[in-house]
Amino acid sequence: MNLSKKFEELVIKQLESFDCSMGVTHLVMYLASAKHGTKASFEMIGQWPKKDRLLISMEDDPSLKFSSPNRRWYPLQENDILLGVLRVETDLTGGDWPVSLDTRLKALSISLAKCVSIELERQNKNEEINYLKNQVNVIIHQLRNPLAALRTYAKLLIKRLGSDDDSIQLVERMIIEQQQINQYVDSFAQLNSPIQFPLEIGEERLLLPPNLDNKKEITVQSLLRPILERGKANAKLENRDWAEPSFWPDWTLSPLKAKYAVIAEIAANLLENAFKYAHKDAEIGLTITSKGLGIFDNGKKITKNENEKIFQKGFRGSAAKKKDGTGVGLFLARQLAQQIGGDLKLIENSSINHDEELKNLKKRNIFYLELPIKELHS
Repeated sequence: MNLSKKFEELVIKQLESFDCSMGVTHLVMYLASAKHGTKASFEMIGQWPKKDRLLISMEDDPSLKFSSPNRRWYPLQENDILLGVLRVETDLTGGDWPVSLDTRLKALSISLAKCVSIELERQNKNEEINYLKNQVNVIIHQLRNPLAALRTYAKLLIKRLGSDDDSIQLVERMIIEQQQINQYVDSFAQLNSPIQFPLEIGEERLLLPPNLDNKKEITVQSLLRPILERGKANAKLENRDWAEPSFWPDWTLSPLKAKYAVIAEIAANLLENAFKYAHKDAEIGLTITSKGLGIFDNGKKITKNENEKIFQKGFRGSAAKKKDGTGVGLFLARQLAQQIGGDLKLIENSSINHDEELKNLKKRNIFYLELPIKELHS
């Protein structure tokens, strides 16, 4: 068994804590091990006091061939599974061991058994993680070739289309989407690097690939452009009205700090929800104010009693009952907004108590992403 150094140190500390209490002279911990097709054995992994670093199995220790009234064995057991044993040697005579000593040794054996169980679980998880990482590497390797081929075929198609500008524009959009998929592939490739988990963000989030190049200058406009192009294409395909900004305020054109790239993730999530849940002829769009973004649809109005519930993890509103989904999108979007110092809310009535610039936006549902404008820029 490939034991971690921390586990071995913990075992030694546990054994040392007993010291020479109540006549105990020697403590030895063994782990059960058995290779396929061989007889089970018990390997020594730690002892007190430290005599040497030679750790031998129980079967190879000649001193254990004979029983002794000064020696007892305590099983290290998890449910019905024997994980190992604790050997205890004392200078007591006649085999008369105090009840208090026996109680303490039983407690020590239970504690050591828990340590072994946790270590085994850690090893199993590491094996699973390594297996999954290897599988991800294989998938990434297999994906890169067809993705490169798609780009090549798209460029060849552009050459053949000649002066058909409308068709060329569609193919160019396909190339941009292919580049987005490449970003996803790059983000998967980073899984083999040490992962620093973001605070208070659930394991479900990866709506868009992260900003992989922190040196690349980003703006709100550059983040939203590909999302708006995708929305425009969806609206055209579904024969619905689409609205997007014709004017970009200064705060959307200035370079952003890298951590605010999640604005794109929030906006993409909200637009995806709008296309999924609004009825077929409902207008969908995005507007920009001096304080943030409004993602709206003119579909069925979200009921008043669902205004806050839809931001709860796992809750699905009446419009989503017959649609696929997990009920985590709005929950994560609000978490991300609050993480960067903003907020996300559903505006019930845009004509009162809200951003002045939204008063004239007569839409049934407006999700307003309020942003810390002064803090956005580097």
